[in-house]
Amino acid sequence: MSEDVTRYARPAKETTPKRKQYVAPDGFSRPPKTEHNLNESFAIVFRGGAGQLVRDYLRSITTNQVMAPGTDPNIITYHEGARWLMGIIETRIKHGEEKKP
Repeated sequence: MSEDVTRYARPAKETTPKRKQYVAPDGFSRPPKTEHNLNESFAIVFRGGAGQLVRDYLRSITTNQVMAPGTDPNIITYHEGARWLMGIIETRIKHGEEKKP
């Protein structure tokens, strides 16, 4: 009674190396080089006085804005999306300044 042992053999390991992916602040996976380029670009665009002025303005209309009680849920959802986007911008600027991927 001999069984066919090839039926239980493990498949060969994949020999092609997988490209490393990085999960960005926006939740998408991209290669580290692409992420580095994006983060560096954000840091460059928002560098200096004009960049800081724009960041302050964007914060004032997004993350620093408080919704009054009874505000329509659709308006709250809209503002939360704006805050989320501002968070991505701030994170990418920080990563670009720190030379992170």
